[in-house]
Amino acid sequence: MSDQLISNHDLQPVRQGELLQPCVLAAINLSLNLKQIHWNLRGAKFQTVHEFLDLVIDQARMTSDELAERMVTVGVPAMGRSSQVDAAGLPQVPDEFVTDIEALELASSLLDGTIGIMRDARAAIGDIDAVTEDLVIGSIQVFEKQLWMLRSHLL
Repeated sequence: MSDQLISNHDLQPVRQGELLQPCVLAAINLSLNLKQIHWNLRGAKFQTVHEFLDLVIDQARMTSDELAERMVTVGVPAMGRSSQVDAAGLPQVPDEFVTDIEALELASSLLDGTIGIMRDARAAIGDIDAVTEDLVIGSIQVFEKQLWMLRSHLL
C-alpha cells in the first residue's frame, strides 16, 4: 500500500463490518439457544411453543446468513464459528428441561437482547450505508413481531 491516506469512504466497509459482526453473532446465538429450548420444552403449551420456536429459529438462521453475506458484499470477512459466538458473551440458556412458561420467558429475553444489539448497530449504520441499514431494520422488524407473539402467551 502506498503512503496515501485512507479516505473515510475506504473505512466504511470496515466500520460496517464492526457494526454488523455483533449482529451476526447475536442471530447465531439466538438460533442455537432457541433450539436448546425447543428440544427441552415441557408443558401444556408444548406444541404451540415448540412449533413457533422453529419459525423464530429459521428466521434467526436466515438473518445471520443475510447479515454475514452483506459483510462479505461490502468487503469484510464474516465470522460465525462457535468459539466466536461463545466469546461474544451473549446470553445462554440452561442445559435442562424448561416449562413452556420458562421457555417463553427465556425466548423473549433472547429476542429482546438480539433486537437491542441490532438497534445499536442500526443507529450507527444509518450514517454509513442505507442498504445495510435497511437490512438491519428489516431484521429488527421481524424479530420485534416474533417477540410480540411470544410475549402474548405470557399474559
